[in-house]
Amino acid sequence: MMGFPAMFRSSRIALWALTSSLLAACGGSAQAQDINAAVALVEQFIGAHMTHLDTMQGPLLNDARAAAPYVVDGLAVDGLQGRLGFDPIYNAQDFEITNLRVFADPATPVLRGAAQVRVSLDNFGQRQEFVYTLVPVAPDNAWQISDIYSENNGWSLADMAANLGIDLRRRNGSEMTLQNVGFPIPCASACGHSVKPDAQEGHDPIIVPGMEEGDLPGNGINPEGRNLLLILDASGSMWGQIEGVAKITTARQALTGILGDLDPATNVGLMAYGHRREGDCSDTEILYPVANYDAGRLIPAIEGLSPRGKTPIAGALERAAAAMPAAGQSSSVLLISDGLETCGGDPCAAAARLARTGIDTRVHVVGFDLNEEEHAALQCIAEKGNGTYHPANDARSFVAAVKDAVRESETVTPAPAPAPVARPTAETVFEETFDGPALNAAWRVDSPVEELTAFTPQGALFVAALGKAPYFTNPEATNRFVLDRPLPKGDFDLVLDFRVKVQTRREGVMLSLFKAAHEQIGARMWLEPKGCGTLLNLSLVRISGAKDDPETTSFDTNLLGGAWVDGVCNAAGRERGDAILESLGRDGAQLRLKRRGREITASLEMQMPGEGEALSYTTQSITMLRLSGAASVLGGHGHKALPGESHFEFDRFAIEVPKQ
Repeated sequence: MMGFPAMFRSSRIALWALTSSLLAACGGSAQAQDINAAVALVEQFIGAHMTHLDTMQGPLLNDARAAAPYVVDGLAVDGLQGRLGFDPIYNAQDFEITNLRVFADPATPVLRGAAQVRVSLDNFGQRQEFVYTLVPVAPDNAWQISDIYSENNGWSLADMAANLGIDLRRRNGSEMTLQNVGFPIPCASACGHSVKPDAQEGHDPIIVPGMEEGDLPGNGINPEGRNLLLILDASGSMWGQIEGVAKITTARQALTGILGDLDPATNVGLMAYGHRREGDCSDTEILYPVANYDAGRLIPAIEGLSPRGKTPIAGALERAAAAMPAAGQSSSVLLISDGLETCGGDPCAAAARLARTGIDTRVHVVGFDLNEEEHAALQCIAEKGNGTYHPANDARSFVAAVKDAVRESETVTPAPAPAPVARPTAETVFEETFDGPALNAAWRVDSPVEELTAFTPQGALFVAALGKAPYFTNPEATNRFVLDRPLPKGDFDLVLDFRVKVQTRREGVMLSLFKAAHEQIGARMWLEPKGCGTLLNLSLVRISGAKDDPETTSFDTNLLGGAWVDGVCNAAGRERGDAILESLGRDGAQLRLKRRGREITASLEMQMPGEGEALSYTTQSITMLRLSGAASVLGGHGHKALPGESHFEFDRFAIEVPKQ
């Protein structure tokens, strides 16, 4: 697919769609031929993919059910991205996205009924250009993505899928689209809401919400601003009237005014509940994740809310963390409700858990048109969420209450007094901070795959692991980093600061003294899937003996089954276990291999966000009469790894000698 003209490529892809019986008759419906609707679908597809990755659900194209509303049936295949071996949405293994633009192809916006949409982005500073082809499908003649073409590398997603033996023909039954989807989907933009025709001639191209051109990576977050998530009650009771005006109308007007008055540096997001389906306690939706949008960006979504359902306050608060950026900024949630929980949840407990998810996270509440008992019930949410409660029983007091709550969210909590500086207990004799542009010359890389490594702008070494090769006992494990430098003669620590997100649920990091795959001793952090969720484990592992039949000694500890969590097979334990795993991907951990005399131990340390709690665990020791090998780091999989990708960021490696 390299080198043919764009027009031929467009015709070829359109003809493929025709042979798949996916194209409607030329002309189609007005909606299907609306190029802005095609652009909006691609925006939503990319946003949903980013949301899936940010919330540790894995790539969107690995989940057929989640991908089905966006892509034709033939491309909605479980594990598709894992089988491809890379992320076709970003043309890479991981993402640090800036300057993302989605716009109609000016040359061939619609060709034989198929729409052409262009996507350009910078990933780790490298420009990537794509052409998306979309076709209208039955039953509602809505757009769906039938192919993605990379102009940088010349691949076609449809071609690659066909080469993998995937049947691209239309399957029996109707296509799932955003218009007829029957289950909640992740939305990084206002799914289901109209999109202004910004892509028409004479207008600027549409920019994906949260990734506006020139913004920093991380969903367009302004690092100098505070984070504010608005949660609006859109349950059926909001049609009730006060002073002859529906409460939803009063709420829309108040929030519209508030958005215009916000500090431009504020990162703001929008969430609603009860607005899509009657009697459905799962009806909560992140309309806009928190980002630094233009002031008016959220207003159409607010105006488009139509109350109809129940009041799942606890469910909304449980989902709110997914709308927040993974950053160390102060964050506030403003919940506006005219009623109590109607879905059996515990909003007060949910608010307490939400307040523990980040630095200075607070939950403020505005209670609208409630009696004294109901006000007291909602006040508990604010108290448990470290926020403030604002009652309002008429339109004027409601507007004032919303303004007061926003003002509270902008109040900076005084920073705690700095802790006294502790005297160093160790001397660093070697340090690698992975700032780039190259590794220290003392490193060698065994079985290098340069395409799977990169230095990030934040000063870390990104490493991707694919397939079953990068297992620590495999002599052909890819991208094993070995330090060709003598170790101290006495006591020392090997130290590795790292981050890893749960993606395959088989991720593993090995920090070892390495002579060969069958001759090493190391500290190993590894993940393992169980029936009640992913477990986090720490091991001290020694491998020695014959190359073909080495002997293994290990001390293995499940940290989510007694060490840090009493047990994850209950609601409370799973919640804490998931928070630890989220922190592992967001804030990272420190792995150590320690030598004290003849004793070798492994330890893992990390900080729980929002709680100030330091978690650490040290294994039993293995006695070594003689110690040899070089310091080594490997990010890889467990030996039962399924097809997929694991992503690691190494922030710092050091050799430390304890002071006497």
